[in-house]
Amino acid sequence: MRPQGVAQVTRELRGVDRASLNALRKDMRGSIMGIAKEIAGTVPPQAPISGMQDHNGVTRWGGIPRASVSFTPGGSRGGGNRLLSMKFTGGKGKIGFDYAELAGSSKRPGSTRSKSYSRNSSIPFRHNVTTQGDKFKSAIADRVGLTKGKSGFFVFDAALKKHGRIEGLGKRAIDAYMKDATRAIGRARGAR
Repeated sequence: MRPQGVAQVTRELRGVDRASLNALRKDMRGSIMGIAKEIAGTVPPQAPISGMQDHNGVTRWGGIPRASVSFTPGGSRGGGNRLLSMKFTGGKGKIGFDYAELAGSSKRPGSTRSKSYSRNSSIPFRHNVTTQGDKFKSAIADRVGLTKGKSGFFVFDAALKKHGRIEGLGKRAIDAYMKDATRAIGRARGAR
């Protein structure tokens, strides 16, 4: 969700009733977490490339990623405002999903040497990085399909398809919060 002026409204409403703002955060995270788990469930449990499945390095595929939702009113790096953010990660020691999801998203040149890794042994390996990134991206694209020219081979498109539901749940939570805030203001006025 990208509403305008949310950071300012949030600051003003904090003074009204901190407990109801916390309830809004909890309600929004709770209602949208179900959709985030649905989105994570669209990721195949098997690695898109066979070499990602069977090794002991940090880039191994961990199956379905972990999803998290956070209430983050204010500006975003892309310029604009947001109210919620969803994060999907392969988890500790299994970031193959993270690499595959973000393949090709960076404009800066990659490293010339790989990080240390091992394949079914305790001997660590490193290799020269030449065109592996391009080959990695095209191999995933061949197996999974491209996503409208943007980054995100797995959860990006799934999240875009559920945007309407996410926004609807967010609006419902905000409406409930506004009713609570209005009641709190009414009670405060009546107590004077």
